[in-house]
Amino acid sequence: MRIAVLGPSRNPVAEPFAGGQESYVASLCVALRERRHHVTLYAANGSDPTVADELMIYPQLPQLSEVAALDSQLPEPGFLRDQHAFLGALDSLITHRDDIDVVHNNSLHHLPLAASRAIGLPLVTTLHTPPFPWLELGVALCDSRASFVAVSTALADQWTTLSPPAAVIPNGVAAGAFPTGPGGDGAVWAGRLVPEKGADLAVRVARQAGRRLRLIGPIGNHDWFESSLRPLLGSDITYEGHLTQADMARAFGTAAVTLMTPRWEEPFGLVAVESALTGTPVVAIGRGGVGEVVDQHMGAVVKPQRSDDEMVTALAAALDDAVALPRATVRARAIARFSIDRMAADYEHIYNRTLARW
Repeated sequence: MRIAVLGPSRNPVAEPFAGGQESYVASLCVALRERRHHVTLYAANGSDPTVADELMIYPQLPQLSEVAALDSQLPEPGFLRDQHAFLGALDSLITHRDDIDVVHNNSLHHLPLAASRAIGLPLVTTLHTPPFPWLELGVALCDSRASFVAVSTALADQWTTLSPPAAVIPNGVAAGAFPTGPGGDGAVWAGRLVPEKGADLAVRVARQAGRRLRLIGPIGNHDWFESSLRPLLGSDITYEGHLTQADMARAFGTAAVTLMTPRWEEPFGLVAVESALTGTPVVAIGRGGVGEVVDQHMGAVVKPQRSDDEMVTALAAALDDAVALPRATVRARAIARFSIDRMAADYEHIYNRTLARW
């Protein structure tokens, strides 16, 4: 099968990955190629050309004329860049590609959905986020034969405008990229450093439990990081930076536990799978899809509490039991539930089902 994968437009599909969406797209492309499919990846400039058979770079926004740039109704730059990127990708698919069997849309943009009839190709869209207005408008205009997939049941339930409901295919991770580690005494937290990810809660949990903590990930909100997180750093709490998968695997594998502390309804929770694959259990706040990822064989899920103080106390109380889990059991459970081959096979089924309707 010849598959066109539409990736995110704002960050390249390359290490160190900006987030779970970029990591997922790279893993999906590699897994599909290993199953003998031909993959054309549309992605942002700087993306890794080795993950696909063909890499198509989204066009970059041209310089606006002086008159256009002074328009009082000028949209914010990110919106314009996204519009231009996906209009370019759609032009490519409509006018230049008669060799594609199915389009797998992993963007967060309305245009691939709204233009699905014009594209004329079977379309599968994976939903990576809760609904927001522009994307719901795209869904309303989408070809009725298109298929939708959510990465968790919790996320699928949020997409109330879809009928029938989205299928659910949990993300998969290549086990070889996260080998078993020896463990350690400290804790790890990984993700984008923004308020909704709750790294500051993890700091409080680690200190209450008397464990060192390593923070890993890109700084997504510099003002918040400088005002709310940097003052908390010290000899026991360190910021390790934005790491590659190999370095993240080493960090997970040499920890006693990984903390997940979302303040929002997390769509999935890829960090939990990556950590568990190294044998390191996870203690997480059960928001969104996290409770579907972490079970009693991979760690512990703590119900959201009424206040941060109560949340910190509940998470700290769950650490010892999670750390006591056998590391081999934690890894085996992650492999059994979240293999990359299972994910790719599930998408093959969706592709074929969508092709049969077109």
